[in-house]
Amino acid sequence: MRVPLCVLLGWLLAMPPAGVVRAAPAENAATPAESVRIAVVPLKLEGQVDEATRKGWVVGLRRGLGRGSFALVEQDAADRAGDALERLREAGATHLVRTSITMKSRDFLLELELVDAGSGAVLFKSQERCEICGVGEVADLLDSQGALLQTRLAALGQGPPMLILDTRPSGARVHVDGELVGTTPLERPLLAGARKIRVTMPGFVAEERELTFVAGAREDLVIPLQRTPGSPRQRALGGAAVGGGVLLFGAGVALLALDDLPFKKRCTGAEVDADGDCRWLFNTGWGGAALAVSGAVLLTLGIVALVRNRAPRSVRSARVLPTGLGVMARF
Repeated sequence: MRVPLCVLLGWLLAMPPAGVVRAAPAENAATPAESVRIAVVPLKLEGQVDEATRKGWVVGLRRGLGRGSFALVEQDAADRAGDALERLREAGATHLVRTSITMKSRDFLLELELVDAGSGAVLFKSQERCEICGVGEVADLLDSQGALLQTRLAALGQGPPMLILDTRPSGARVHVDGELVGTTPLERPLLAGARKIRVTMPGFVAEERELTFVAGAREDLVIPLQRTPGSPRQRALGGAAVGGGVLLFGAGVALLALDDLPFKKRCTGAEVDADGDCRWLFNTGWGGAALAVSGAVLLTLGIVALVRNRAPRSVRSARVLPTGLGVMARF
């Protein structure tokens, strides 16, 4: 029995070409927002705070995490589960946030981790310092860090990570994992993963940050640099130079003021002419000028020595502010 030619052609056209297979989904595709639920596990604190402060910090962190499109596990359920992955998964969590806060007087160190609840793998880490801060500022900083974590999670797998870095002042050298990559201001793509960022500049203290870069996420950092502290001996010499310069300058001004004035102790009798002018006058102009110039030079050198060797001032860590798909950090 012969098969009609039109039927045979239709059957051949319906068959898929050899070697054509369905494309597999990208391994690093972004996680669908509707499948993500984040749990905030109880805070780990080194230091003493009241329960109201602790709850306020948790509220700040949840507020930042809630800025994205991901759902949050109810805090009561997360508190009951603690840090146990199995219990957190039973509560519906796909990811969890661990937070550690270390307090020393009014200085705070905040360390956050975003963890995959299924495997227990740490996806991102964040570390921030807040010097001379109040509890309200810590809550705001936790808010910003929560927004940073959810932004990184949202951008997971979407292109290479970007480092946007500047220093105050600009012009510092930037090293990534020990390799010089440029000077600030710098915009550069990096490989995903944990990276050590180090900035150096002559006359300033080197600054170092350890950051975890995620595909598709931006790290916007502005790092203020502190001048290199001088030795106490140099500061003492500068102070002595300032004091000596002031004395010399004052003495020079006094001698200049006396120049050409009559020496009253000898201005009597025949020492005074018919016009009442004394023959004996102070001749201190040159000496006064020399002392004044010397004092001014010594005063200037002392001030320069003090400025160059001044002790570094503490700089308060500011907040990480969400800006679209990235973050802007000020320290």
